[in-house]
Order: sequence, then structure tokens, then C-alpha cells
Amino acid sequence: MRLCDCCGSPKAFLGMGSASLCRSCEPEIRVEIDRLRADGKPVNVLHIARRIFKETHSGGNYLLRDFPAELWKQAEHRAIEDGGSMRDLILNAILKYL
Repeated sequence: MRLCDCCGSPKAFLGMGSASLCRSCEPEIRVEIDRLRADGKPVNVLHIARRIFKETHSGGNYLLRDFPAELWKQAEHRAIEDGGSMRDLILNAILKYL
């Protein structure tokens, strides 16, 4: 499964340059491509997507290690029941905690 290089969505079905994009990010990337081309500058779609990702998700990208197996299994089942992803479940849990 490919993640969108612009937003991190697991629904990256479009390939543009060397970047994988979801359908919702493609228009924003196209605007930036058109702007760069109009200015006569080189276009690197992966660079554009990663820059947008960093600007949008300035909190970073974290790997959670040593997650208790039973807790992970329960969380996976809950994410499926809620129709979301593990990322959604974890972010919602943090929001409720704060």
C-alpha cells in the first residue's frame, strides 16, 4: 500500500513524477506545478508533495515501539468498527485526553 506523499493518506492511487498522490491532493499539487512552470522554474512533484506534508503536519512522523500486543489487537478491532484507521483512532484518543 502506498501512502500519499502530500497528506499521508493510504489512498494514493495517482502517480505523478516520482510521487504517489491521493485524488484530494492532486489539485493542490497541480496548482503548484502550474505556478512553477509559469515562473520558468523546474518542477519536482515529490519535492512539492513532501514540502506540503511538512507544512501541514509539522508535528512530525512518529513510530510507536513496543506496543503491547493485546492492546494493539483491541485498537485494531476498534478502528475497524469505527470505519477508520489506526492513525485516526490514536489521534482521536490523544485529542480526548488533552
